[in-house]
Amino acid sequence: MEIAPGIYEIGAGSGGYFKAGHTKAFLVDDGDGLYVIDTFYDDDAQLFLDEIARIGRSPKDIKHLLMTHGHRGHLGGLATLKQLSGAPVYGHIWEADIISGDRPMQNPSLFALDPIQSWPITTLGQVIGPFNQHKGVPVDTLIDEGDKIGVMEVLHTPGHTPGHITFYWPERTALFTGDSFVTWPKVVPGWNSTMLNEPQSWQSLQRMATLDVEVIGPGHGDSITKDGGEIMRALSKNIKG
Repeated sequence: MEIAPGIYEIGAGSGGYFKAGHTKAFLVDDGDGLYVIDTFYDDDAQLFLDEIARIGRSPKDIKHLLMTHGHRGHLGGLATLKQLSGAPVYGHIWEADIISGDRPMQNPSLFALDPIQSWPITTLGQVIGPFNQHKGVPVDTLIDEGDKIGVMEVLHTPGHTPGHITFYWPERTALFTGDSFVTWPKVVPGWNSTMLNEPQSWQSLQRMATLDVEVIGPGHGDSITKDGGEIMRALSKNIKG
């Protein structure tokens, strides 16, 4: 679904609760090629392939595979898209060996219950996690604060995980937040139940709130297509930690 010119949201529709809690990923077309930002939950990447075909492109048009962080719900289709496109994979050094499958993700506390809607998903994920791993893919290029990948600027936004990355397209005032900002089941700087460092999450939100942003593509929930920066600035007034 196109949420803004050249920006397409990838999600599971009405069945999204069972895809790691309405996980979203994004396809961006800057006119020269495609950027994939996270790769959703499903291993076959079919939702991506369907959208790529719908806009008249092919997997070979993918130029960059951008990973916000190393959690299963955001890495599902990476191996398939890497194989079909040959595009380089980008990620933070702290996340790289999780993305490659060489280290398990660090789980948050099972006793974190906010938001309660996410607790069954995160709890089940910890139980079945050892049997439901994504197919590891090596990170080709390590990225960090201040790097630029084509039209995308890289922000290091830790809190949810230590190596969490956010991607900003300034020309389109669009921010792709991964799990550093979500809109389901409520608008927050990530689920408390999955934050590894809550004070850092709020600090990252403050950082993002300084940007000129209209469009926000979150890691969970519906995208925001208007006044995204104002929404973040209002939320950041509730800073914790």
